[in-house]
Amino acid sequence: MKINLFVKTFLMLLISFSLVFIGSMYYSYTRFSPMYIEKNIDGVKQNILSNASTLKQGTSLEDTSLMDLSSETAFIRYQNQTITASIGPTFLTNDNILDFVIGIYDSEEAIQEGSLIYYVDLQDDIYQINYIYQFEFDDYLIVSTRIQSLQNVDQVLNNINITQSIIVFIAIVLLSFIISKSVVKPIQQIGAYAKGLSNLDFNQNLKLKRQDEFRDLVTSLNELTFHLKKAFSELQEANQKLSSDIDYEKAQEEKKKQLIMTINHEIKTPLAVMKGMIEGMIDGVGRYKDKETYLKELLKQIESISTITQDLTYTLRLEDKKTDHDVVSSAFIHTILQPLEELAKQKKIKIQKNLEPASLWMSEELLNILVTNLVKNALSYTTEPWVKIDGSIQSNGYVLVIRNKGSLPEAELTKLFDSFYRLNTQQEKGSGLGLFIVKQICDLYGYPYKLFNDAGDVVFKVLISLK
Repeated sequence: MKINLFVKTFLMLLISFSLVFIGSMYYSYTRFSPMYIEKNIDGVKQNILSNASTLKQGTSLEDTSLMDLSSETAFIRYQNQTITASIGPTFLTNDNILDFVIGIYDSEEAIQEGSLIYYVDLQDDIYQINYIYQFEFDDYLIVSTRIQSLQNVDQVLNNINITQSIIVFIAIVLLSFIISKSVVKPIQQIGAYAKGLSNLDFNQNLKLKRQDEFRDLVTSLNELTFHLKKAFSELQEANQKLSSDIDYEKAQEEKKKQLIMTINHEIKTPLAVMKGMIEGMIDGVGRYKDKETYLKELLKQIESISTITQDLTYTLRLEDKKTDHDVVSSAFIHTILQPLEELAKQKKIKIQKNLEPASLWMSEELLNILVTNLVKNALSYTTEPWVKIDGSIQSNGYVLVIRNKGSLPEAELTKLFDSFYRLNTQQEKGSGLGLFIVKQICDLYGYPYKLFNDAGDVVFKVLISLK
């Protein structure tokens, strides 16, 4: 399934931006509270360590920067098994302080960093953090601080994050749309421009208001168009000059002579064979005694001549079948294919159809002849059990494509549209006029057509005008 480039770019940007935003939100949500507690613990630690030397020299607690800490922080100086100084809320006495110190040192969850050890305990949504700094044996500074957990703050942040997420998501969608449009729009314009060049439309001019690599690409394409237009114009002038130098009447006369000679050659051979077979059967000579067998062969020769004469009749009367009011529905192709599908079944080949409805400028009879000849050829020479017929509406008309598996010599492709021309490798027999008639019908309406090899397939494509 083909996905539009704009949709792919938009989805890629939307998913990328969304993943980055969700990742950042998840990180901030899971790390906010822990980082807040860690920041507080680190602040107290740094204060204790920065004042340790002055306290050891005898400076009182009141004269240090420890007093800048929260009012919820308690300080105890414990020396020689006695509390010598105490500031802040009372949480220990002489009777239980030793057990408190020993309990922290014995705790497996306590964290020791050099002379400092601390222990974090969460009680009823309150973080109780106790620090012990040992100056020397039996000389300690005990600090205890309380920090309110951020459970309520987290809830408020969650509500804010939800609103923020909605706003940011809308911004991400808009940003992805703008970026995608900015990237895809010039590509679409360049693609439409290139498609016009493929249809030999050299009058268009590509303009993009960009100052990046697209600008250089546009300049190169416009320069290429100029050279192609110049070359095409020179080629047209050369063709017109060449056409004016040809004696039209002489060419037409020569063409008639050649056609008569070719017809004479094509019909003379089966007539000579038929004459010999009939004479042999009349005289009962040799192998011709078996009249039943050779009557069937004689019938095949008669059918060959009948096919040639029928196709020749078509070639002489094609112009009479065209009028200015010709119109036929593309659905008529399904009717044309019905008898051909019976032929395909006999050959164990499947005809695959995909035809868009449209009104075509062509007579029913000529469309029937054109499709029948092309599909018969495809059924006769396909190397795989399928033939594809596609019809689609494009800006410049209705494109009919017949495709089969196989390959044709490149040097023979143009010759196949000549009258009575057959490839030496062909397995099927015919009049040799099928593609010649197709060419005449296309030329009659002025419809461009081409026969070419495409990656292991033989493809015939014709552009029919829409009515």
